[in-house]
Amino acid sequence: MAPAGSRNPTLGGASPASRRTRWRGAALRFLTSEGWRSLNLANRLTLTRILMLPLVVLFLLQGSYLSRAIAALIFAAAAFTDWLDGRLARARCQVTPVGEILDPVADKLLMVAALLPLVALGEVDAWIVGVILGREFLVTALRAVALQHGKVVPANRLGKWKMCLQVAAVLFLTLELLPPAGTLLIWAAMIVAVVSGADYFRQLLREFT
Repeated sequence: MAPAGSRNPTLGGASPASRRTRWRGAALRFLTSEGWRSLNLANRLTLTRILMLPLVVLFLLQGSYLSRAIAALIFAAAAFTDWLDGRLARARCQVTPVGEILDPVADKLLMVAALLPLVALGEVDAWIVGVILGREFLVTALRAVALQHGKVVPANRLGKWKMCLQVAAVLFLTLELLPPAGTLLIWAAMIVAVVSGADYFRQLLREFT
């Protein structure tokens, strides 16, 4: 019988190091697959952003300042690919249906991967994160409904400001830089998220009337 304080790896007790090893193995298998090689550069960047997200969660939840700094660095790199993949796709005329689906999904997953651990660490209130993430998935659902009816609701300027505020808030909260600034930024991100979500809804109504 195992000692009372031991943890069984098969029941979720694997160490962060072993989880990172499994993640690296899965990522390497994917990056050497035929599916990966068939993608254009912009779509590869989008998928790379998704593959980086487990590392953000793992390092954030370890809690030490060094691990949080590494998480912030990975998050910043992932956020940069969000800006870069869209520019590359447009510059190279490589906008594809796969990219149009993956890019917003990757954006939502990026914020989930960063904000939920911050809630667990007590850095941000759960209800604020609930409002932000609820808005993200509601807007995604509205745009999907519009697309099914042949309507396209483009991203607006408020949505871009919302993303910038969210990225800044996550970095300030993760690195514990000027704690009031991180709190103010996440509040601002929530307010802009609600306003931009209402604007998406208004655009959708206009498309159907």
